[in-house]
Formats: sequence, structure tokens, C-alpha cells
Amino acid sequence: MKVTNKYGVPEPLVTLAKAEYYSKGASQYSVTELMSPPRVKRLREQHSEQIEQDVSDMLWQLLGSALHVVMERGVTDGWVMEERLFTTLNDVTISGQIDLQQETDDGIVLIDYKFTSAWAVMQDKVEWEQQLNVYKWLVETVKKKKVCGLQICALIRDFSRHDHRENYPDSPIAMVDVPMWDAVKTEAYIIERLEMHREARMHMDFSEPLQKCSEEERWMSDTIHAVMREGRKTAIRVFKDVEEAKECHAEETKKGKGIVYIETRAGEPKRCTGNYCGVAQWCDQYQGEINASK
Repeated sequence: MKVTNKYGVPEPLVTLAKAEYYSKGASQYSVTELMSPPRVKRLREQHSEQIEQDVSDMLWQLLGSALHVVMERGVTDGWVMEERLFTTLNDVTISGQIDLQQETDDGIVLIDYKFTSAWAVMQDKVEWEQQLNVYKWLVETVKKKKVCGLQICALIRDFSRHDHRENYPDSPIAMVDVPMWDAVKTEAYIIERLEMHREARMHMDFSEPLQKCSEEERWMSDTIHAVMREGRKTAIRVFKDVEEAKECHAEETKKGKGIVYIETRAGEPKRCTGNYCGVAQWCDQYQGEINASK
């Protein structure tokens, strides 16, 4: 990957952005690679020399790397930091680096740091649940110790003390409990992901089309219907159900305060439109949709 510097930030930041802080060791898949869409992983491998990212878009990635470096200075009794574990399943070596392990009388609590948004903390993040449960499986498989809890330590980059929405976090650092799976469910999930990646690798080896990313993997947003009034910039109300939007439209029209209309805003694959995967320009699934809409 090539790191660019379009906005002239200091060169030391560019040097940091280019540095390789992460290593999955002698494993074929890290936990995060296992979770990633097979299409994205293969396209990133195929176009690794062509991918570009500007240093200005890597702020949170840089801060994440800095946090892991600083953590090495926080040695505390009863806590294990930055431990990478390895195991083999179906002849494939998998590894995962666990940010924090708290040793308690009931077992080990696994904690993962996330630089994230307040919105993310307010949602049920399935990928957090998947990641931490695979870590749990690694600890119980490799270390033969019981895991009694899973948590995300969310470092909220857009926290506001003036936001009082329901479920809004109370502080800029929030501890989020993650549901635990049993070993059978986790192993079934890992085997499914390994098979998906195996198929993607075979398809690429034989120049066959890659399996498509799912709606979930593409971060597909919902199609919404906004009830608008002419001359007003913001929606009166927004609905996922078009029938509810029509009912609201009828009620607002009866008020006789101007022309009311419904504006349908189609859902979009935000991972693709924002190129968060880094390979949107080479993805025939996404590019095909763009061409079809022209």
C-alpha cells in the first residue's frame, strides 16, 4: 500500500503511517482477517501495490497503534497485555492478539480497545461480538483457562456531554459488555469463515468470480422515506415503512401549511461508497452496481 500526503502534514507522521506495527506471526489468518469479507481480502492481496491511502485518513489507525505502544508501559499485577495466541483448526493456523486479560477468581475477562463513535457504542455491533468470542475460544483452547467475561473499552472520539439521547454513553470512555458464545457455536463460526476464505482463494486461483459480499459486510443502510415540506430544509419525520410515511404525508397535507411530499432515500453500501475496504475501484460487484444505475 502506498501512503500519500495530500495535505502536507509533517513527514514524521507519514513515516509513522508507513511503519509496520502489526504482525500476525506465523499464522495463516489473524482473527480480524478471518472476520473480513473474503472478497475484500483477496482483492487487497491482488492489488496491494496499487492501493493508496492518505495519511490524513489514518488518524484513528495511528492513534490505535500509539495506544498499543503506550500499553507496554502499563504493566499491572493481575493483567496480561498484548498477548498473541496461536492454534490450528482443520490444518489452518489462526492467531489473535488480545489487548487485555484481567485475571479474576471467576476466570479471565477479555477486553479489547476500540477508538469508535458514540453511535457505534449505542448499537449492537455484531463484529465486536464475533471478534471477542473468537478470542475467548483461543484463550480457552490454548491456555485452558475459563473466560468469564468479554468487554469493549470504547474510546469515544466524538463524545459530547450535551448529548442526552437514550442509551448515549455517560463518558468518553465506556465499558461495553459483550454476549458470550459457547465453544460449539464459536468453532462452527470459525469453520464457516475458513471455508468461505478457502473458496475465495480457489476462485481467484482459477480466475473465477469471487463470491459477493453480503449486505451486512457492505454496511448496507436502510432505505428511508422522509416526509418533507416545501421550503423546509429538514424532514418533518423519517420512516422506514413507506405506508407510515404516506399516513404522515396525509396528516401534514391536511394542515394546509404548504406543499408536502415524500422523499425516498435509497439505502447504500457505506463500506463501498466510502471505500472503507480500500478496493472499491477494483470490485466488480460494486462497480457493476454503479454502471447499472447510470
